[in-house]
Amino acid sequence: MRSRPWLRALLFGAASCLCLCTLPGPAAGADDAAATPAPDAVEKAQSLFKKGAALYESKRYALALEQFRASYAAVPSPNSHLYIARCLADLGELTEAYLEFDQVAAEAAARAKAEPRYAQTEQTAQLERDDLARKIALVTVTVAHPDAATSLAIAGKDVPRERWGKPFPVKPGKTEVVLRTRATSIPQTLDLSAGEAKTVALDAEQADPGGAGDGDPVLLDEGAGFPESEAPSRRAYLRPYAYAAGGVGVAGLAVFTIAGLMASSTYSDLVETCQGPCPIDRKDDVDAGKSQKTVANVGVVVGAIGLVAGTTLLVLSFTGGSAGEPQRTTASTQLLVGPGFAGLRGTF
Repeated sequence: MRSRPWLRALLFGAASCLCLCTLPGPAAGADDAAATPAPDAVEKAQSLFKKGAALYESKRYALALEQFRASYAAVPSPNSHLYIARCLADLGELTEAYLEFDQVAAEAAARAKAEPRYAQTEQTAQLERDDLARKIALVTVTVAHPDAATSLAIAGKDVPRERWGKPFPVKPGKTEVVLRTRATSIPQTLDLSAGEAKTVALDAEQADPGGAGDGDPVLLDEGAGFPESEAPSRRAYLRPYAYAAGGVGVAGLAVFTIAGLMASSTYSDLVETCQGPCPIDRKDDVDAGKSQKTVANVGVVVGAIGLVAGTTLLVLSFTGGSAGEPQRTTASTQLLVGPGFAGLRGTF
């Protein structure tokens, strides 16, 4: 549906002419005598309204907004309220302007019962609100089975209960709807385009299936919030010695491997060159080969002892105490959450 700027301009001109004369005056009806503003308040409101209208005509919307708000504070008139909504719309605050137009329509409808001149203000507010809706998106959220603790937020703004089930304006794009209950919160993300309206139905009881009472804590993630931990062994002090013995064993095997290869190489060289008993001038080579063989033998013995000792100590370090010692129980914890209460329950 195309925008109708000519219709809005026509309504704006007509409303501008009527606004000054329709501001509440001292000659209100008898039923509203108690709420009739003082003459000086009316004069102040009219003066502020004139300044706001002049600023609005010159498109100085931020300054005009201040004057219209001051006028409305002096005398709450649907007409100054209407211009507050218009200023917000022209300043680009479209979602806030939609809410203001909605409030103006409701306010003017209530006043029109005793003051029919505000019927035109109601229609104008509705028309401009609906025209604005094509530039934003609307989300209507219905909440079933709410309780006193249930709350609703749309696009990061808390929505009062009187607006639940009514269109709520949001900017086009991704919008998050969050229903909060006594025990949890349920977020939903919507992707809306300009002019789109969507209805979301939520159930507070489904969000809180436990139905916990006011005084009963809710058990969340029983046994899963904290991993079970076993009591440490009394022989855990043996582990450093196990690692040290294992290191000695690995070093011994390394010495055995290196010395053994050297001894083998020396022996092969002597066999090839001597071809029988070696002469006296090769005595040093023969002694070197014997030393290398001895080192290799010592290395394999130390390596074997180190590995056996390290393995034994490591196994003992992970076992418990003696057979006569009482067995320790494992520790377990549970997270408890309730109204005004949060804590842990566990066994140790």
